[in-house]
Formats: sequence, C-alpha cells, structure tokens
Amino acid sequence: MSKAIDPITTEIIRNAFVSTAQDMNATLIRSAYTPIIYEGKDCSVALLDEHGNVLGQSLGLPLFLGNLEVCVKLTGDLYGWDIFKPGDIFHMNDSYLTGTHLNDSTIFGPIYWEGKLVGFSATRAHWLDVGAKDPGGPMDSHEIYQEGTRWPPTKIYENFDPRKDVIEILRRNSRFGHGLVGDMNAQVAACRTGEKRLQALLERFGYDTVLAARDEIFRQSEQLEREAVAAIPDGVYTSEGFLDNDGLGTGPIAVKVKVIMEGDQMTVDLDGSAEQTRGPVNCGFPQTISAVRVAFKLLVNPDRPVDGGTFKTLTVKAPERSIFHAQEPAACQWYFSSLGLLIDLIPRALAPA
Repeated sequence: MSKAIDPITTEIIRNAFVSTAQDMNATLIRSAYTPIIYEGKDCSVALLDEHGNVLGQSLGLPLFLGNLEVCVKLTGDLYGWDIFKPGDIFHMNDSYLTGTHLNDSTIFGPIYWEGKLVGFSATRAHWLDVGAKDPGGPMDSHEIYQEGTRWPPTKIYENFDPRKDVIEILRRNSRFGHGLVGDMNAQVAACRTGEKRLQALLERFGYDTVLAARDEIFRQSEQLEREAVAAIPDGVYTSEGFLDNDGLGTGPIAVKVKVIMEGDQMTVDLDGSAEQTRGPVNCGFPQTISAVRVAFKLLVNPDRPVDGGTFKTLTVKAPERSIFHAQEPAACQWYFSSLGLLIDLIPRALAPA
C-alpha cells in the first residue's frame, strides 16, 4: 500500500508525468532524420510505470497512443520481466505483436533508479523503408513477407552501448539505411530523455510519494470513466460498414460492431467482421484494441489524459483470423483502412444513447 498523498502534490506529479512525455516527443521530433516524423508527426511517445502502465503521453498519432504499453507488457510476458537491465533498449515491429505495419518501429527501454526498476520510456515512429518488395512499402502485398523485415522484441542497446551487429542488420535491410539509423537514434534519445526526467522526479519527491501520486491518478481516472460509462443506458448497440475492397479487388469487406453496455462495463465485439483478407487491410489485435480506445476516448472524458487508470471499463473482442485479429501470413501494410472505419462505427452505434 502506498502512503496517502495530498491533491496539490498529486497534480504537480501528474503534470510532471505529462511534461516528461512532451519532452520526449520534442526530442524525437527535433532529432529525427526523415520528414514523415519531423513534419508528418507519424510517431508517439509514452512514459510508463514499472508494470508497463501509462504515466504520461504526449500528443502524437492517436492510433498509437493506446498501444505502446501493450508492447512493453508483451515483451515482459514473452521473455520474463527479468530480461530488462539498466541501459537496455528494445526494438520491435512484428505486425501481429504491435498490431500495425512493419514500417512502425516501437523502441522502448527500462528506467532504473537506485538499482530498482521504476518505469519504461517508449516510442513509436514510422520508418520510411524496412526492406519491403517495393520502396517504402507495397500497396498490393498479399503476405507479410513482402512487406519488410519482421522483428520480435530485440535488444538494440545493452548496458547503454549499441549492439552494432543488430543495428547493421537493420541498416542493410532498408533502402534508406542512413536515415533509418538516424530515426532509430532519435527514438533512443527520446527514451533517454524520459529516463532522465523520471529519475529527476524521483530524486525530488522520492519513490513513495511518486508511487502514491500514481495510484491516486489511476484511481481518479478509473472512477471518472466508470461514472461516465454507467450513465450510458444498458443495452446492445450495433452498426456496420464496408470497405470497397481489400486493395486486390476482393470486396466488399464487412466491418460489424456490437457495443454491449452493462452497468459500468462496455464491451466492443467485432464478431461478424470479415475474415482476414488476401489484400493488406488486416491488422494485429493490439492495434484493434488501440483503435477502439480512440473511439472510446472520443466519447468518455475526452479532455482527461490517458493513464493507467483509463480503459478499465472497456473490453474488446475480435475473432482470430479476422481482419482485426490477423494471423500469419496475412498482409497488414494498409491496416488503417479497416481501423478508420471501425473508429467511426463505434460512435455511430452509440448514437441512439
């Protein structure tokens, strides 16, 4: 149990979490080599606690914001949480693990303070080319192997030193290898910024105080969301839409949404949506969760920042081997077509409420 904390200190620390994420984002944007990041802002960052729960996020691509913590937790679950050591940085882009296309690199690292794991800093950014069959990325792919090199969570820094052999593989598998390494280093720098800012916050307030503030922030967010969701009348709300085709001429592609409201719980069930297609409009399940979270946040306390107390009232279901829960070897390059429609259909389903 963490100690009780006063509301003023809680708000100072809450804003410090958000400011840390904003500093991380500024580091990434100003250090990036390619305009899709420093102009297009196809990126996002987050500061997480030692369990992978969100402490603070910066403005970025909304579709990424509900997903970074998933990657950290998945890595801990895959390899064991003792895999994380001071100075480590991990890279991953597997579409079935991160949910997006292979161009989106998720880079994150653990944060230690006084020998203790206290959090993670995480980033995601679009890399221009990751070795797909066409420069940048194909629009007519029909299996993931055509879309580039596919990485599970892999250490690219160990004990604060770059793993040059691994980074060289990344560089050699891109048509724009110099820019790729530059963007990778910008993400690493953003992670190091988050590390320094969180360590400074702990030095100022102490671990117990920061922990107590975190718990109170999470409690407030969860309570506010439960109250908002409970105010929506119970019932089953539905909507559906269609993509013209899957990019390779097969269509229409159905997207079906069922929103089940029960007390302070919302379940979004995508059963009935199209099976995974030959064309590249599929996505991994983690990004489906993130898309539903975007729609949820549009409706439920949209002015309050996302944190570890958010989305406790939300459950997402999607059938395996559907466009929203793709399995190998489904192509995922143009994954946003189906997700953009999904985000629109959730408010449409709930419009009668």
